[in-house]
Amino acid sequence: MMFSMASSDIPDLEELRFYQLLTSNFNDLYIKAQDICSIIVIPQYVSNTSSLPRDLFESHLFRPSPFYLRKHVSWNDKYEIEFDNNRTIRFLYKKGGVGEKRVKILSQEDVRDSVRQRSYSILIIEQPLIDIHAIKTSQNGSLLKTINKPFIPTVAKFSVTSASYESSFTFLDSLREIEPAFARLRTALFLFNETYVILPKYVENAIDKLRQLRSQFLQEAYQLLNQSCEDRDIEIASEIFVTGNTYTKVWPIIIQHNENKDQILVENIEKRQRKEQKNSNQIDLKINQNALNELKKLDDLKSAYEKAKCIRSTLDLTMAAKTLMIVDPKNSAVTYHSSLNTMPMAADETLTAFIDLICQLISTAQPNTHIRLVAHEYYTEKFRFSPLPQDIDYAFTTYRGVIEYLTNSSSWF
Repeated sequence: MMFSMASSDIPDLEELRFYQLLTSNFNDLYIKAQDICSIIVIPQYVSNTSSLPRDLFESHLFRPSPFYLRKHVSWNDKYEIEFDNNRTIRFLYKKGGVGEKRVKILSQEDVRDSVRQRSYSILIIEQPLIDIHAIKTSQNGSLLKTINKPFIPTVAKFSVTSASYESSFTFLDSLREIEPAFARLRTALFLFNETYVILPKYVENAIDKLRQLRSQFLQEAYQLLNQSCEDRDIEIASEIFVTGNTYTKVWPIIIQHNENKDQILVENIEKRQRKEQKNSNQIDLKINQNALNELKKLDDLKSAYEKAKCIRSTLDLTMAAKTLMIVDPKNSAVTYHSSLNTMPMAADETLTAFIDLICQLISTAQPNTHIRLVAHEYYTEKFRFSPLPQDIDYAFTTYRGVIEYLTNSSSWF
């Protein structure tokens, strides 16, 4: 992605006014950037350098994007950049922007910091990425005051019941005490996605590598927080972030690894359906659409924890329909209560209800739809690094039992 270039027409980095202001007026920002950022952009020419606001410098410091491998996000979270093959930067506004523009890279210096044990790149461009006058001038034309006070961010709220990859990143990124550890974790995951080779027969090696990276992060984080006991939110958020960040690299291998079993599952269900059609003139076509829609969400979820939560919600919706209960959705999980004095369903009835639901999924699937139910089971089991909550674990264990039955009991059909 990156390249080395030099030109005799470009002044030394220390001679550039923007760099001088960054390292003198905002030295605290520059020090943090060396610990966290992947790209530091330095304009060659800056007009009217008096009272440049801090936000301008934050707009030229970039961290790896948590969502896209080849993008980088500005320190103030307002802009994104990515690289074209013709040595230019594609500069984009994240929210409410005016499109994008391309900026020529004049020179690049790749820095390998042996003290911090990390590397980053300093890019020299001709003009600032954004209009300095627009930053310094408010809508009524008056000058904005330069921000000299350090920014004290609030810690993002995190809920295990509605935890997602995005909320996990936001939560961990808001914990400024663990900022260096989180930056190193993101760098390590970026290198894993770019360089690590995963073979279907050696998926366990990749799992061990990711588990090790997460353990290192947790150890560093707790040291920075000066606490010896585990923090449940950090534990769950770090697992979701690690598995979610590497999902696009890992998931195709998981599909390949479980392709035969998923095919067997589909074939066994089709045998079951043909047998039912042969033995009965009337087929019960009551479709539990709510539970089916919930089960289909597995394809869109990145982390093992999210998939397990989805399975729990699916089971709850299935049970609610079977026992004529009233469903009360809350957050991302599903709780329910009965208006009748209904007896709890036995374990074998729970399995049967889940089997029927999966059979409905196969029978209502569009042609050429890929069924990945075994792959989801394998991924959820292997790519979780801490125990699931009891209610979610029960649902996932039920799901595993159903998958095992449908893939290993063809003679029953």
